[in-house]
Amino acid sequence: MKRVVWLFILLVTISAFSFAGANVQDIIITPTKPTNLTIKVWTDKSVGSTYYQGESIHIYFKTSQNAYVTLYDFTPEGGVRIIFPNFFQRNNFVKGGIVYVIPNPSYNYDLTVSGQNGREMIEAIATTSPKVLPPAPSVRNQPFAEIPKGLDFMKSLKIKIAGKSIAVDTTYFYVGYVPKTGVVHFTSNPSGLSLFVDGVSEGKTPKDLRLAEGNHLAVFWYGLKKISKLFTVQAGTYQTVSANMPVTPIPPKPINIKVNVNTNPFGALVFVNGKMLGVSPCVIELPQGTYEFTILKPDYHTLVQKMVISNYTKNININLRSIATYNNW
Repeated sequence: MKRVVWLFILLVTISAFSFAGANVQDIIITPTKPTNLTIKVWTDKSVGSTYYQGESIHIYFKTSQNAYVTLYDFTPEGGVRIIFPNFFQRNNFVKGGIVYVIPNPSYNYDLTVSGQNGREMIEAIATTSPKVLPPAPSVRNQPFAEIPKGLDFMKSLKIKIAGKSIAVDTTYFYVGYVPKTGVVHFTSNPSGLSLFVDGVSEGKTPKDLRLAEGNHLAVFWYGLKKISKLFTVQAGTYQTVSANMPVTPIPPKPINIKVNVNTNPFGALVFVNGKMLGVSPCVIELPQGTYEFTILKPDYHTLVQKMVISNYTKNININLRSIATYNNW
């Protein structure tokens, strides 16, 4: 019980470590390098839910593979702290596919919501290398590492990990009140872009979302290209946030045509544009087009011929002349 009170006091007093003027764009990190690693973070209520002061909270996360994980907590007061690893769970190496929870039932501590009303965000960052993210500061008599000048820290962190293979996910909740909301219509050209709002994946555009009043960040993704939009929601309103993504159309994949290559006599080597594709009789697959066929067989005259492959090409039949017969002409 003593540890619970200790944590409660920490949550009340953390506003001393606030940074002015921060918003979701300052906080949320978007990866710039593709990676197979993924991470998911959530709480015991759905994203955007309300927790009231004095209410317990559990935070869960899971990675797709073994990784090193750091969880940052951004409080309504503007404070920032590292909640994983922490005094109780000091090792931030986790195994892929396993759900981890804070607080862990194996340890004698609890998380209790406190502080002023507002939105609180949890950002989880995972990497396969322990050297990418800075280690949590060493603290005494505190379960979680508090970070003074949090905005400066996040700016430097973004620079430090830019271009490195990381996975990021966020979740958020509201402390002490149910926020008023407005509806936002997200659209894009082309449609079907991946949409993230405040770091949370929201599927594909077009999309309608009901969001709390205040500042939000939308990120539209097409492959490795992204467009970020910072917008403000006013209660009871409807607005549109759009992104025009210049994209290069992906050419359709050529359809290969199966062609039977037969020679008389059989057993000839079949080359197409200098590459051997088989020994006759054989079946080769080529997109439509014009190719140079070379047919080789010992004791027979080499044949080199341009051939057009189209949807109407089903068989190629070639008669070879023996060298002996050719010299007797």
